[in-house]
This record gives sequence, structure tokens and C-alpha cells, in this order.
Amino acid sequence: MQKARRLFVSGPDGILGVSLIELLVVIAVLAILASIAIPSFAGISRQYRVNAAAEEFMASVQLARLDAIRLGQDMVIRRQTSCAVALPTTADWHCGWRVFADLNGNQLPDAGETELQSVALPTGIYLVKAQGGGSPQYITINRYGQVTAIGQRFSVFAANMTEQSGQLICFSTGTRLRTVSGAKTCLDQAK
Repeated sequence: MQKARRLFVSGPDGILGVSLIELLVVIAVLAILASIAIPSFAGISRQYRVNAAAEEFMASVQLARLDAIRLGQDMVIRRQTSCAVALPTTADWHCGWRVFADLNGNQLPDAGETELQSVALPTGIYLVKAQGGGSPQYITINRYGQVTAIGQRFSVFAANMTEQSGQLICFSTGTRLRTVSGAKTCLDQAK
């Protein structure tokens, strides 16, 4: 019968350890695995940030709808223009948005009008309102909680993505919101 071998052999002073070559091999293997995993992680992280921004915008719409019904007055979600980046078009919302009660119906936050929320998008995330369906600068929600201009849609995407590879937020019938991934229009099916 053979005697079982011990896995670890103690050194001259009874100290267990690994050789320098073994350590370098482990570091090389970890470096190779990391170089394979990092690009995948970057894509997952970017998509997570896009999804989070889309959910944040939809939550703002829901907040405006609920408060419009609760207060019995129009609410407006208006794009912010006060960030360090020049906005190329009036449909570009990547500085963020504000939600406020619009007492006088001018779709602008005036003194005495309650601001419910102010949201700034993270750097590198874009929110663009598509053509059609009301003004490109704001959304009005009436006192019944309905969006006044039907057919509005927003694209949410990262700086190094195309609009079609991000999320599309679709407004239908005055009260329904939904997201579509990887589509050019709200009528396309998610891929």
C-alpha cells in the first residue's frame, strides 16, 4: 500500500509558500481573464446606465401624472438647458429635466409654481425627443393625468451607441408608457 503524499511541503523554517514562477503564472492567467472580461463588463455597465436613465424618466412621468391628478392642475416636464454642454437641438434633453406645476399654462417654471423634481442625466447618457407629438422642449400632462400630445417618444442611449441600440420610450393613448429595445420606432418589435 502506498503512502499518501502531502500537498504542502514545509520549507526550511516550517513556512509554507509558493515559488515565484507559480505566482507569475497565476498573475498571467488572471491578466488574460481580465482582458477578456473587461470589454464585456463595459458593455453591460453602459446598458445598465441607459436602462436606469430610461426608468428614471418614466418615473418622472408617473410622478407628474399622479401629482396632476392629486392637485387638479397641469404638470410640465421640461428639458433643462443649464449644463456645461451646448445642446445641438431643442429636442436634446441630455442635461436633464424638471417637473413642475404649471399654474399659468406657459410651460415655463415661474415664481410661485412648485417644482417637484429636477433630474440631471449622468455624463455620456443622452435623451432625445423624437420628431412629432408636441413641442420638443416639454411634455404637458393635464389634470386628468393624461399626456396632452399623443405619439411622443424619446430615445435613451449612451455616447458611443446608436439611438437604435438604446431604449425607446413610447407614449401611447395619453396614459400608457412602454419601452422598446433595439427598435427605430414604437411600432417595431423588440429584437
